[in-house]
Amino acid sequence: MAGDTTLSENYAFAGVYHVFDQHTDSAVPKVQFAHDDRHLLACCSLDGTISVCRLAPGPPAVLRVLRGHGGGVADFAWSLSNDVLVSASLDGTLRLWAPADGRCIRRVPDPDGAALLCCAFQPLNNNLTVVSRPLGTSRGFPPLPCFSGPFNNRLAAVADA
Repeated sequence: MAGDTTLSENYAFAGVYHVFDQHTDSAVPKVQFAHDDRHLLACCSLDGTISVCRLAPGPPAVLRVLRGHGGGVADFAWSLSNDVLVSASLDGTLRLWAPADGRCIRRVPDPDGAALLCCAFQPLNNNLTVVSRPLGTSRGFPPLPCFSGPFNNRLAAVADA
């Protein structure tokens, strides 16, 4: 970067709408728009955080920074209704977040403490999520009370190689 300018100022040229530069010291492995919302965006970082951003109306802004993982966040996914985020971390935990207020709804540790590499909600039932880990084994987490929804109040997570 030139002089004492910010990352945003260095990339302030035609064609760039906005640069979110809150994760300057760590890689950002994933960026994803919310379902059916072209203005709501989130990104996870190896600094252990997830940023939830709004592109419009008004100037682009970081709405929330979700903190709590003890290691890098390798992946995350939006629920179909965008009211929950699930994250997989190298600290060996899966977390469910309420992006509207930034609170952690649930923390689910891997039974072996293995790093979790990716996660996804089941498309038809957001009370189910799947995670993967690098150990080469499959393990099912027991269903855990998670959040109330139209289907049930259980979360089932499966770890797979």
